[in-house]
Amino acid sequence: MYRRTTVLIIVAILWAVGPILGQENQAVESSASSTKLQGQLRYVNPLVMENAGRLADPTVIKFQETYYLYLTGGVSPGGRLGAAVWSSTDLVNWKHHDVSIAGGRGIGAPTAFEYEGYVYLAGNDTGLFRSRNPLGPFEFFGDFVDEHGHRLERSLHDFCRGCADGGVFDAAVFVDDDSRVYLYYAGGAADGVYGVELDSADLRKFVGPAKHFFRFEPSHIWERYGSRNEMSTQSWIEGPWITKHSGTYYLQYAAPGTEWKTYGIGVYTSQDPLGPFDYYDGSPILVHNGGLINGSGHHSVVEGPDGNLWAIYTLLYRNWNRMFERRIGMDPVGFDLNGNMFIKGPSETPQWAPGVSAEPWKDNDANAIPLSEDKIYIASSEAPGRNAPYALDNNARTWWAPEDNDEERWLEIDLGAGEEQNYVVDSARILFTLPEGDVEDDYSPNKAGATARFRQYKIEVSMDGETFTTVVDKTGNDRDNAVEFDEITPTECRYVRLTIAAWPTNLPIGVLEFTVFGRPIPY
Repeated sequence: MYRRTTVLIIVAILWAVGPILGQENQAVESSASSTKLQGQLRYVNPLVMENAGRLADPTVIKFQETYYLYLTGGVSPGGRLGAAVWSSTDLVNWKHHDVSIAGGRGIGAPTAFEYEGYVYLAGNDTGLFRSRNPLGPFEFFGDFVDEHGHRLERSLHDFCRGCADGGVFDAAVFVDDDSRVYLYYAGGAADGVYGVELDSADLRKFVGPAKHFFRFEPSHIWERYGSRNEMSTQSWIEGPWITKHSGTYYLQYAAPGTEWKTYGIGVYTSQDPLGPFDYYDGSPILVHNGGLINGSGHHSVVEGPDGNLWAIYTLLYRNWNRMFERRIGMDPVGFDLNGNMFIKGPSETPQWAPGVSAEPWKDNDANAIPLSEDKIYIASSEAPGRNAPYALDNNARTWWAPEDNDEERWLEIDLGAGEEQNYVVDSARILFTLPEGDVEDDYSPNKAGATARFRQYKIEVSMDGETFTTVVDKTGNDRDNAVEFDEITPTECRYVRLTIAAWPTNLPIGVLEFTVFGRPIPY
């Protein structure tokens, strides 16, 4: 048994499952009172997604009361399980589906929309696909053509670095209240965002020339390249999205690039879907706040089952094995009394699911904070350079791994050492390491011949460190989840133990983060 003591940090927290106490500094439009109901569904970022690995660039549509999520890393080339879509009825629990796309193609940075009974799908360099079913199969509908009937070329606006003819880069399609359809896309690098109306009788065709709305502006410091926006002449403008609210069109975009921890979302506004657009000085409306999430960008906005708007966005780990280590996050969208748009995030602690709070954009915190960060630990073993505190440091660039010959594989946390403090634990999040391969490795580490096929584990709690009670048992888990979030019946304890029961035999074991949430006793 290997023991090491780290600095104990005791954090005061708020625990009240009841009425919202926090408010925005400025009042926010609402016609409903704010309430939270005890015992309702919660989520935590990154979202738990069945059979999912590295994912980014989300587009969510609602089709017949079900939500469908299209992603880079899902609808992408090279996946050994083929293209995939995720479905949900609550925006929290996501089910994986394999889909078929004509020609066996994958789609990067996919966008999807419903129009006159079809679900259309497009992405970088693809043209349009369509299906009567959001799960496909998708047939090829045709390439985009300009106002002269010419198939789009790569040189148009010098966009889409590396794209083929016939497509656009980071496409987003908006269907207005009058059923007119508009295409928005990124120009690549610093070139900014373009838009054009599409022919409603033939959605491949541009109606008139594409309009250029804006490009990288160095005076917008947050748009500059760099971990501190220090590169004043460079940026990457991407991921446009349109939201209409109270007659105003909010053109959202991401910058300065998904590899930077300064990655965020900004907004321009207009009274017309084709502009002109004015910059919102309060941008970015979503940017990392430190901690586990290093950046937050390329997103979509959808009306949730509660009638509120929710942003589904790319979050960056900047992980140990690649600079584009990305997952998916979600947080509520709101508008202040001046009509300014904001996203209440990025959150890193348990949040109420859509429908629990009537006004989630005011305060959606589910009143549980991390209890495990930088706490005392005992581990069954530690592989060289993979020390146990790395699973408790709120940093995705480090991770704990047991020794190769360790058959016990457990990590025990003393939440209250030094001050004899006990806690109520109510949930836990586990971020597992992924293989260092490309897209084909992202879906499933369960290769042929593996004797252990899934990450299986249990979580136990104890008051004295001797007698433990199991509160989470996933020793029979049969899903390939890179992220797990487990609700726990609120339990008073001092010690929490994670035991890895099984792991895909062809992969090294690794836990990026093991985060225990709850409250101190007394409070």
